[in-house]
Amino acid sequence: MKSFLELKEKFKSEKKLFILVGLGLLGILLLCGSEFIKMPDTEEKQPVQTDTQSEYCEALEQKLQGVLSKTQGAGRVEVMITLQSSDEKIYATDEKTNYKSSQSVTERTYDEQYVLADGISDTGGIVLKTNAPEIKGVIVVCDGGDNSAVANQITNAICASLGIQSNCVSVLKMTSGEE
Repeated sequence: MKSFLELKEKFKSEKKLFILVGLGLLGILLLCGSEFIKMPDTEEKQPVQTDTQSEYCEALEQKLQGVLSKTQGAGRVEVMITLQSSDEKIYATDEKTNYKSSQSVTERTYDEQYVLADGISDTGGIVLKTNAPEIKGVIVVCDGGDNSAVANQITNAICASLGIQSNCVSVLKMTSGEE
C-alpha cells in the first residue's frame, strides 16, 4: 500500500511521467482491442473471374467473325463455336513423399494437400493457372463458302488461331436470303 501511495504522489508531481504511462496503457489497450475487431480486406486474394463459358465463347466468335469477314471472297460471315469442356483451374498443392524402408521392403507414401488462400479456412485454394476451355468444333457460314480456295483459307486461319485440327472446322455457303 505504501508503494502505491508513493507512485500516486510521483504521478502528481511529474506530469510527463503521468502522460507517458497513460499513453503506454492506451497503446496496450488498442493492441489488445484490435484482435477483436475484424477489418475488411483491402486486397483481393484471388482475381475475380467475370467471364462465363458462354461469354468466352461469344467473344471468341465475334473475334473470328471480324477477322474472317476481311478474308477476300468470304463476304458475310457467321461463326459458331462449340466447347468440349469448361475452363480448368490448376491449384497450388503441398506435396510430401516419405520413404520407410526395412530389411527387404521399401515403402513410399505420398501426401498431397491443396494450399488454401488464407491458410486456415476453406475459402478457396490458390489458383496457379487457369486453362481456357477446350474447343470441340467451329462452323463458319459465309457467302464464299462454296469456293474451295476461300473455304481452305478460312479453315487454315481457324486452325492456326485456335490450335484445332481441320476436321473440327466446317465451312458452309450462306443462303442468299439471309442477312
